Amino acid sequence: MIKSKPVRKRYLTILQQNIWLSLKKVNENIRTHFFWDKLEVNLDWEISELDLNEVKKRLSRMPWVEFFLETEALVLPELENEKNNEIFDFVFEKSKKMYLDKIKNKTFVVRVKRTWNHNFKSIDLERYVWGWLLKYWENCKVQLKKPEITVMIEIKDNNLFLVKEKIFGIGGYPTGTQDKIVSLISGWFDSGVSTYSMMKRWCKTDFLFFNLWGSAHELWVKQVAYYLRENFSSGYKSRFITINFEEVISELLTKVENKYRGVLLKRYFLKLADRLAQQHEYYAIVKWDSLGQVSSQTLKNMFVVDKASDTLVLRPLISSNKQEIIDITRKIGTYNFACNMPEYCWVISDKPSTWAKLEKIIKEEEKIEQEVLDRAFENIKVEKIDQVMSEINSREDKQLEISYLPELEEIIIDIREEDKVKKQKLNIENNQILEIPFFEINHKFKTLDQTKKYLFYCDKWVLSELHYLYLKELWFDNIKIYRPLEWSCELKKSKN
Repeated sequence: MIKSKPVRKRYLTILQQNIWLSLKKVNENIRTHFFWDKLEVNLDWEISELDLNEVKKRLSRMPWVEFFLETEALVLPELENEKNNEIFDFVFEKSKKMYLDKIKNKTFVVRVKRTWNHNFKSIDLERYVWGWLLKYWENCKVQLKKPEITVMIEIKDNNLFLVKEKIFGIGGYPTGTQDKIVSLISGWFDSGVSTYSMMKRWCKTDFLFFNLWGSAHELWVKQVAYYLRENFSSGYKSRFITINFEEVISELLTKVENKYRGVLLKRYFLKLADRLAQQHEYYAIVKWDSLGQVSSQTLKNMFVVDKASDTLVLRPLISSNKQEIIDITRKIGTYNFACNMPEYCWVISDKPSTWAKLEKIIKEEEKIEQEVLDRAFENIKVEKIDQVMSEINSREDKQLEISYLPELEEIIIDIREEDKVKKQKLNIENNQILEIPFFEINHKFKTLDQTKKYLFYCDKWVLSELHYLYLKELWFDNIKIYRPLEWSCELKKSKN
């Protein structure tokens, strides 16, 4: 409402493109059309319930969608008399079919919204429909203010739209209408929410990961980054940027005074992020700090940390408390990822400084040679986010223990999410199958009988291989990856 006509038209065009790019992955028959006051998504009548739910989930996570209505579209009969009886009866019969069971024992109201010229008033149609609905259920009641059920009817020209459900989205603006930023991501609660916050505000967001923990940690974080881009940044091909920080960590642990390690680590993050921003024209660096949440996130420490960068630093979570952040992860779907994500707390000292002075920090920095940071930056790795999830598949099979025909005593662990398991059960006649979703496997696997052998299965290959690599680094040798025999042929074709 606050944008000019040219800007609004441009934004609507971008939103339409973003929605189409997202929904075509569900069903290629879906079509989108935008008007001045709304955007319509037209679904195939034969769309399955599962696909319909996926469409609604994707729309609810699309930046700039404040809310959307799931409707049934019908054509009104032609008007044959001045009293509109045919139209009123038609609208009532269709409304009764959709809403009669819903209003039983409840208060309700009928609301009609019309576009175009008709021979009747909206309030007349409202009274007609609710009057007849009352005759079918004597124990329901019309209530104009704050009813339990609202029967929503829209009429545009000669088309009738009966609203089944009103679903709220995340708001914001369409992805791609602002400039590029780079967001620091660790996979933990805070970084996922801070990245999501900037995606919602229309920024073209790339991911910057400082690898402190090894290959398994990197794969975990890539999974989170891919999830965020796929769900909240349709329309922009994000990049995942990795900087290996193992040598820097070694220098911090051996040369820097204990209480300053945390602040120095954050400064080094910003130093290299700033160099990256200068080279690739990022207009801001996004950090996940929340004021006072941990020792390194005091105002004094943030002041000292920010002096390491000339690029604008954004902190969308600065006034959020921890519970608010965790609640958002549940809402956007990153909670289960974060619960299993390792942290780098072991780098931070037992009694960190909460009021570091810039002069002292600069003096501590002099203990570490600049060449250490230069080497880390020179070995930077940049990947397109769409290639991240196929990274493991491009590895040679010899790096992974894969079983195409499991032996009788081996146990299959299906690590897919519950809804995917329900949609298509894994049936193997001679092997025991356990259903443990991926976000529980890391801690539940340790409770299983370790004298037996286990095979991880998922339908996209990636999750099973990711958790296999993670547990291998924890010295579990009784694990393999289960890949059905027909997959081996498909994998070879894709590699060729």
